[in-house]
Amino acid sequence: MIKLYGIPLSNNVNKVRYCLNCLGLEYELIPTNPIQGETQTESFLKINPVGKIPALEDNGFPIFESNAIIKYLASKSNSPIYPQDLKQRVVVDEWMDFASIHIGNGITRVMFNRLMAPMMGKEVDENSLQAGLEFLAKYLPVCDKQLAKNKYLAGANFTLTDINLLAVIDPCELIQVPLTSYPNLTKWRNNLKAQAFYQKCYKDYGQFVQEMMSAKTA
Repeated sequence: MIKLYGIPLSNNVNKVRYCLNCLGLEYELIPTNPIQGETQTESFLKINPVGKIPALEDNGFPIFESNAIIKYLASKSNSPIYPQDLKQRVVVDEWMDFASIHIGNGITRVMFNRLMAPMMGKEVDENSLQAGLEFLAKYLPVCDKQLAKNKYLAGANFTLTDINLLAVIDPCELIQVPLTSYPNLTKWRNNLKAQAFYQKCYKDYGQFVQEMMSAKTA
């Protein structure tokens, strides 16, 4: 049995969920909240020595880092969403790295300062927030341009890099980063959000988080 550790608030956890759903793999989501210290226990650190989510166990085999996890799952399933052809695979890898490092960096900065810091009673770092917004203004257009030429991020076929970017930008509306200026990215995103692998998690990530937060404050 596959065990996935994390919470649905985490877009990196959801990235793994999208992949598992896409591959048709059964799994158990084990709620593990880093804010409550649940990633620092001795048992969890045996699965992920970094003490972060997501982490996954495949019949006792531990894996951490979301991109490593989804590559493992797709490779084990011999799925075309992570191509066997070396040149096709490196295109997937480069777009995954680009989205995770550059866009993901921006999203993380903005999400922490506009959403998480107020929730946790921490001070907003205005310099970090501005840097995050500048990252997104610089790199989101790159994705929009790529999707003007291709149906999917790495070319004509749906791959892991689409799952990755979809999860990375999930919080955009929630953190007041509108995507209306990026028509190709928006079209691509709306198409993927309508797919079963996404809908099995929720109809919309932002709506899910808002409802969860409202329930906690009610």
